[in-house]
Amino acid sequence: IHDYMDHRLFFGQLQKQVLQRYQRPISILDLGCGDLTPILPLLQSVELQRYVGIDESAGALAIAEKHLSELELPGELIESDILASLESLQENFDLVVASFSLHHLADPAAKLRTLQAIERHLTKDGMFALIDVFCLEQEARADYLQRWIAHADQRYADLQEEEKQLLFDHVTARDYPISLHHWQKLGKQAGLEQFVVELEDQASLNALVTMCRLPV
Repeated sequence: IHDYMDHRLFFGQLQKQVLQRYQRPISILDLGCGDLTPILPLLQSVELQRYVGIDESAGALAIAEKHLSELELPGELIESDILASLESLQENFDLVVASFSLHHLADPAAKLRTLQAIERHLTKDGMFALIDVFCLEQEARADYLQRWIAHADQRYADLQEEEKQLLFDHVTARDYPISLHHWQKLGKQAGLEQFVVELEDQASLNALVTMCRLPV
């Protein structure tokens, strides 16, 4: 199976960070969890107290439910909008993960509200991990889209032209990335002042960022 978006690379790095940070059972909230395939190695590597996955796709959640059941992982899946779920949840988590989901929020104010809600749901030593696409500093959305499509046209070489066009149409309609620096500013506004770029791809498109509160 092709790993065009480097899920294994980014989740592998996140797994290292999590295992270094926590030597106890942890709870995980996964925003835009999909079918769970990318995060499964991490879930299996930690002492998992509780897992909650949120996604809008019923089809993806059906596969996710099968994974949780087969691996006997203590989890719950919620079919819902991310921000709506964050505002209704009543519990806190040691790790909140958002993988290739928050760039779909077109309004930076919605991204800030999401970060603020995430901060409220973190435990005292909790961490937010953002794996996503990012534009360059001062890069217009049209320029980002042109750069992304040119990169994907070469990288996604095994896709048929019709498949590529569907992907490009999806990205053009739904991708609203912001720069790493912009995310850092929003994180600070939300109370997540510790901002670390853990890993970035060579194309300066995808990255893993962790955000935490400053130590007291």
